[in-house]
Amino acid sequence: MRFDVGLLNNQPVPVIVRQAQLAEALGYDTVWITDSHLICRELWVTLAACAQATSRVRIGPGVTVPHTRHWSVTASAAATLAEMAEERTVLGIGTGGSSAETMGLSVQRAARIKTLEAMVATVRALLAGGTAAFDTGVEGRLGWLPTPARVPIYVAGSGPRMLEAAGRLGDGVMMYSGTDPALLRPGVAHVAAGARAAGRRPADLDVALWTPTSVGRDRARARDHVRGRVASAMRHALPVELSPEDQAAVRRLRAAYDSYQHATAASRHRELVPDRFVDMMALAGTPAEAVDQVRRVATVPGIARIVILPQVPGAGFGEREEMLRLFAEEVMARVA
Repeated sequence: MRFDVGLLNNQPVPVIVRQAQLAEALGYDTVWITDSHLICRELWVTLAACAQATSRVRIGPGVTVPHTRHWSVTASAAATLAEMAEERTVLGIGTGGSSAETMGLSVQRAARIKTLEAMVATVRALLAGGTAAFDTGVEGRLGWLPTPARVPIYVAGSGPRMLEAAGRLGDGVMMYSGTDPALLRPGVAHVAAGARAAGRRPADLDVALWTPTSVGRDRARARDHVRGRVASAMRHALPVELSPEDQAAVRRLRAAYDSYQHATAASRHRELVPDRFVDMMALAGTPAEAVDQVRRVATVPGIARIVILPQVPGAGFGEREEMLRLFAEEVMARVA
């Protein structure tokens, strides 16, 4: 099992760069930077700064979305980053959540498989040095690209149809489907079905679990810290049908969700997250509890990496750097 870090970049870029350097020093494999332009700093500027300040860790968007930039711009940006961080650049692509909602789109409206398919195909063709048809009717290419850029593409999904699409389309998959094996097993099965439908071996996919995470000495505070991330995850479809009681709780969360508090631990909507959702969706609590939770995830075959996603601290919550250290030293070290 590899361990990555997802960073919501609504802190100043120098702070994010220091966190990327810390993640590299602590042994994390990849640093993923979120793409939500109205609540976070600009993705590609932040990634470029992280590329210049690190030497080993992989870096890339986790995830970039189709509705904020032309796909050819995304391809050019990824190829440029690959020049700066050769063999270390990865590209996560998804339909988006907060970036859509702050532009007046619902998560459900933004989640179009055909859009995702077209974006992945276009970006992959351009990175390979080929051409792609634009909606203007013309064929375009990255005229400046001297040789193909080797950038693995990870496709994100949470519900059955999107996970199957991710299995068909991606070099890797970013699975946002909780931490409970009762959710993970059907999720991995959908990814595998998508891979087989495309004539691919499921074992060849690098499947990453995108995981709301909060670890601390104070169990109650750590679990409260993660609730905002869990609220975000529950806006998306899941691989199984929830009970009527849980469906009602999800509807309340979706109605109350404030996307401008998407990256803040002290968000108001976190108060609507019941304990059972934390247990189902997150790695949260003391380091010893997190060790047990990671081992529980590891019982599900097919998951190659866990991406820990600590919420940006708010009043009364611990700093992200503290959490990165604690997870590396007392969780990763014990399950390696």
